Amino acid sequence: MGHRLGQTLSLAALSLVLAFFFWAVATETSDPTEERAYPDAIPIEVRGVPADRMAAYGAENSKARVVLRAPRSIWQILQVEDIHAYVDLSAASPGKNISVPVIVEVLRGPAQVVEYSPQEITLSLEPLAEKDVPVLVVIDGTPALGYVARPPTYVPQAVTVRGPESRVAEVVRAQLRVSVKEQRQNVTGDLAAQPVDQAGNVVAYVEIIPKSISVNVPIEQLGNIRDMAVRVIVLGDPADGYRVASVTVDPPIVTVIGRQDVIQQLPGYLDTDPVLLNGASASFTATVGLQLPEGLSVLLTPEVLVEVTLEMQESKVTVPAEPEVLGLPTGYSVELQPARLRLVLIGPYTAIKDLDIDTVKVSVDVDGLAPGRHTLTPTITLPDPLIRIESVLPQPTLSVMIRRELEP
Repeated sequence: MGHRLGQTLSLAALSLVLAFFFWAVATETSDPTEERAYPDAIPIEVRGVPADRMAAYGAENSKARVVLRAPRSIWQILQVEDIHAYVDLSAASPGKNISVPVIVEVLRGPAQVVEYSPQEITLSLEPLAEKDVPVLVVIDGTPALGYVARPPTYVPQAVTVRGPESRVAEVVRAQLRVSVKEQRQNVTGDLAAQPVDQAGNVVAYVEIIPKSISVNVPIEQLGNIRDMAVRVIVLGDPADGYRVASVTVDPPIVTVIGRQDVIQQLPGYLDTDPVLLNGASASFTATVGLQLPEGLSVLLTPEVLVEVTLEMQESKVTVPAEPEVLGLPTGYSVELQPARLRLVLIGPYTAIKDLDIDTVKVSVDVDGLAPGRHTLTPTITLPDPLIRIESVLPQPTLSVMIRRELEP
C-alpha cells in the first residue's frame, strides 16, 4: 500500500514539473526574453545626505548605462522612470573626491539588471556652511550720448551664501553686472547675483539667499545736451492724381548741444529744411538739414534722411450704357430688361479723368438661345486695365426675352 502511494506521489510531482516545463517553453516562445542595453542613460541620484547638515557635490550630471534582461512585452512598456540608479551616502564619511558604489534597480518585474556602468562615481561630501557677504553691482557699458550713469542703488546690500564648507569659504562677495549701453532711461530690475572669489571667479555649488537683487541705476541727461524729435516740413503738392501716403525721417530723434537757456526754450522738436514736392509723381528720398537756433548744434550729424511715399489717388465715375445684343439670328427680336445700365467705375484719378465713355462697351450674346426668357450676365469691356467695375446698376444681370417674328 505504501509502495503504491509513493509511486502516485512521484508521478504527481513529475507531472507538475513537466507542466511547468511546457508552460515555460510556451511562454518563452510567445514572449521571448531579450537581453539588451536600455537606450537612454539613467541619471544617478544622490541619496542619504542630511539636507540640514551635509552637502554633496561633483556628481550632478552623472548617468549610468544599463543592460537588462526582460521579456519582449516588458521592453515594449519600459520607461526611464522604471529604472533607478543612485548612490547611498547615509554611511559615507565626509571628504573630497571620495568613491562610492552605484546601485541600479528595476522597478518593473520580471526585468533584471545584467550589468551597468559606471560601477562607482567620485564626488565630495562636506559639512553644510553659510555666511553673509556684501553685494557688488558692476556697471557695464556707457549710456547714450549726452547721458551719464549715476551710482546704483540696490536692496539688499548683503546676502547669505550657502553650500559646501570649503566652497563657501572661497566666496568674498555676491556680484551682478548691469548693462547701461546706449540707455536713456533708468535701468531697473530684479537681477540674479553670482558668488565670486577674491579674483572675481564664480564659485560653483553655492547658492545665494535671496536669489535676486532689486537694482536701480539712474540715467541722467547732461544739462546742456538734449534729445529732440525731428519734424519734417513738406512744401508744395505732388502731381495731379497723387497724394502723400507717408513721410518718415531717419533718425527720428537727434541729440543737440548748446547753451542751456536756448535748450530750455525749445518746444521739444527741430524742424527740417523744407522738402519740396514740386509735382512729384513717384516716391523719393532726400537728405535735408535741420533748422537750428543760434547757439545750438547737433551731435554726430547735422542732416537727416527723409523718405516721402506717394500713391495714386482713386476716383469714381458713373457711365450710362445700352447693352449691345450679339448673335441674334434673322427673324427674331429681343427685349432687354433693363434696357439701360449704369456702370460705377473706379480707378486712378488720371485714368478716370481721361476716360472716353464711348470706349466702354456692354454686350450680351444670345447666339444659340431658344425663344423665351433668359437671365444673362452682360460682358463689359473697359479701355484701361487700371479701371475696374465697382457695381452695375440697377442690377448686374439682364432679363432677355427672345421672340420669333411672325411672317407678314
